[in-house]
Amino acid sequence: MSDQFLQLELRLLILRYGRQRVLQALAQLGEQTPEEVAEQLRAAETKRKAKRPKPSVMDLVEVECREHPEIAEPLRTLAVGFQNRTFLPHLRDVQRLLERIGSARSKPRSRDAAAPVLVRALAGLAREDLLRLAAENSTPGESDYSLLARAIMRVPAPKPRGIDEPREKPADG
Repeated sequence: MSDQFLQLELRLLILRYGRQRVLQALAQLGEQTPEEVAEQLRAAETKRKAKRPKPSVMDLVEVECREHPEIAEPLRTLAVGFQNRTFLPHLRDVQRLLERIGSARSKPRSRDAAAPVLVRALAGLAREDLLRLAAENSTPGESDYSLLARAIMRVPAPKPRGIDEPREKPADG
């Protein structure tokens, strides 16, 4: 709140006395030239504006795969599942896995915030463990989205088939 008041007062000073006179007064107070003060202001403005975008899960995977190419395939599979919310669909699932593999230092506040920690933790696992996780993830199950879609459309869930049951019953006639 105090920053907002400071900005308002500075704007008033600039309106009242002009930008150049305010810069000159600031330069005298700080024992600088007005050009140095103006340059510092420009640098501060560009630092605030220059936020780099957060890397995607796949970008994080690519970085880890450069260091450990043997885990590339299962790590990518898990990352795609994470993006599609079929692998660790909820934040609590991510937290449980991180605790289980010993990488839970602090609790992330969102799945997006947990992604870098998760990818690093998964990259630290053995290839066999990643393959097992990827296999568990690929077992036929329904994601939360498919369950929600079924509920909205009022379509019953498919019944599980036995091994010897035919896929479709032949039509008579």
